[in-house]
Amino acid sequence: MAQARTISSRARTWTLPRSLTLDWAYAVADKRDWRLDLLRGFAVFAMVVDHLGGASWLYLVTGGNTFYVSAAEAFIFISGLVVGMVYGGIALKEGLQAAQIKALKRALTLYKLTVALTLLFAGFSLFFHLPWAQDSQIGDPLTFVLEVVALHQTMYLTDIPLMYTFLMLAAPIGLGLLVKQRTGLLVVGSSALWLGSQLFPGQVQVPWRLAGSTAFNLAAWQLLFFVAMAIGYHRETLTKKLNGLPRGSYWLFAGLLVLWLIQLHDTGGAFLTRLVPGLDAHAWLSEFFLKSTLAPGRLIASFVVFQFAYLTATLFWKPIQALLGWFLMPLGQNSLYSYTMHVAVIALLCSVLPHLPGNVTTLGTVNTSLQLLATLAIWAMIQRRFLFKIVPR
Repeated sequence: MAQARTISSRARTWTLPRSLTLDWAYAVADKRDWRLDLLRGFAVFAMVVDHLGGASWLYLVTGGNTFYVSAAEAFIFISGLVVGMVYGGIALKEGLQAAQIKALKRALTLYKLTVALTLLFAGFSLFFHLPWAQDSQIGDPLTFVLEVVALHQTMYLTDIPLMYTFLMLAAPIGLGLLVKQRTGLLVVGSSALWLGSQLFPGQVQVPWRLAGSTAFNLAAWQLLFFVAMAIGYHRETLTKKLNGLPRGSYWLFAGLLVLWLIQLHDTGGAFLTRLVPGLDAHAWLSEFFLKSTLAPGRLIASFVVFQFAYLTATLFWKPIQALLGWFLMPLGQNSLYSYTMHVAVIALLCSVLPHLPGNVTTLGTVNTSLQLLATLAIWAMIQRRFLFKIVPR
């Protein structure tokens, strides 16, 4: 709570129409954007809830990993923003080479975490016969270990840190283009790779085809990271250009688009069937918003939802931060640690659940409580600095 009060005290009054915000808006007090910490904290919360699965009331706010945007998109996008802001700032102050070296050191940290997490999680999953263990296709243990070390093999829940590792390995290239004022080349090249992955998803695989990876095609998902990286690097310039926009009106417009996406999802695109008789609307929407390839619809939905979320955090910062900041801020500021520990928490819970009387995951209220307890357990670990010397943050 002390941290929450400190952060809140930095948010000075930002003049907007009193009828809309009641002086609740975020004000820039230093170079760190606390809104990103809050939003990344929510992404961590949503990941824990959605990955635990089962019946839950919390899917009303997380999407239950069935909506057109998930926490994974937010995690990758915000990571790109932070890389552009932080490492871009280092490049401008200390030189490009210094920034690139620090980015590669971060990539090395991610590599070690990814390998260790994958091997430990795989071993635990096999020992306790967890549901996803049979999909890992671990025939020869030695071959599996070597493939994991060589970054050719991944598995459920460890594919996101692996993707993040590859993105950070490529970040120095992006930094070089940004510093040399080749932002257009970075965005066009990234977009071209994404387009290739849409047209030829089976052939366009970077850096190579990953065994055990079905949820994410890196050739497509890199677009979120590098576009966000460019935005983060040019953040001050973009902010000045966008300052003239009526934020309240834009927030309402973005909110209407989010509501339309929710209605489209809930109705399964029923209006499309009326517009195009004979169309299998469900199948078409599934392809248009396909997660693994970051299909066009999913990219558009991410663009809409991210803007709405950021504007909401901007216009209503004070009440949101006062109500949820104590919980979300630590998760967001320690997002890599939070993700790592959420894998451990899920593994432990899934090894225990089969031994409980009845099927707990089908009981909405009980399972919702279990999901909340899981996220609170990770929050408590952060407060206690549990394994902070071992698990990177």
